[in-house]
Amino acid sequence: MAMEELKFQSANGSHQICAWIYTPLGEPRGIIQLIHGMGEHSRRYMHMIGSFLEAGFVVAADDHLAHGKTGIENAGLGNPGTHGSDGYLAYLRDERTLHDEALRRVPDVPYFLFGHSWGSMIAREYAARYGEDLLGVMLCGVVSQFAGFERMVEIEPRIAADADADGERSAEEYFKIAFSDANDRFGADEGPNAWIASDPEVVADHGADPFNSFDLTVQFAYDAVQLYRSISDPAWAERVDTRIPFHLISGDQDPTTNFGEGLFHTVNALAESGHQVSSRVYPGYRHEIQNERSIRADVEGDLIGFVEGVLASE
Repeated sequence: MAMEELKFQSANGSHQICAWIYTPLGEPRGIIQLIHGMGEHSRRYMHMIGSFLEAGFVVAADDHLAHGKTGIENAGLGNPGTHGSDGYLAYLRDERTLHDEALRRVPDVPYFLFGHSWGSMIAREYAARYGEDLLGVMLCGVVSQFAGFERMVEIEPRIAADADADGERSAEEYFKIAFSDANDRFGADEGPNAWIASDPEVVADHGADPFNSFDLTVQFAYDAVQLYRSISDPAWAERVDTRIPFHLISGDQDPTTNFGEGLFHTVNALAESGHQVSSRVYPGYRHEIQNERSIRADVEGDLIGFVEGVLASE
């Protein structure tokens, strides 16, 4: 395996994005671009990246604006800068730049997208805007019909006004609204991040990582709400090329996907608009199914199986 670290100018106009391209031994079978979730960073996916590499795929991943090494080297963790009312597009454009950088290094190979949680939101909007060369999209921890974000949409004008007045102010109050009932099914004894995973060691690891669960700004909250509203619009699936197949996976105890119902809502929207779509729900598991030690290998095998199935049909 070879790893290249690279940096490029963010679409927000002021930050530098930190990214990595991992290349397997032998001839690459394709590229999988990995889009991480909110309040984390791409190196939390090293086990998955290793599995993709073993299967022969190049992996391209970055730390998004305000996240991981990108956040640390720019305005700080949680602060994507202040970039106006269409700020959520900066995240998409940065993923497009990473796509271009990956293909410049490994041209003329099949291209796939994987997104987890907030990354699944980015991946959905990316597929609608930039999907012309995507061979397939994988969505994990699919944020859909999430009651917390639905509440944020209801107060979007207030969030927008706050972002306009001082976008770098803490959005703690808004994210408390979003996640106020995320643990209601699990009980107070399990701790504030119980919704993350069923495996307590995964929850503990998430909490111990200094690059996770940091304070986010009002600008970020506004960006997230706009993106959620866009991919929740019934017209979203109609904007995605029906040539692109989708595979969706989630745990049925994940509040961000409305305990599995949101996943099926998205599956139905894609199917009704003419897309080839498959899905799998993992009973008894919560948000980070890709990190659950008891099913991690199964999850990764499922994703690789989807990619190989698409390649076999070409």
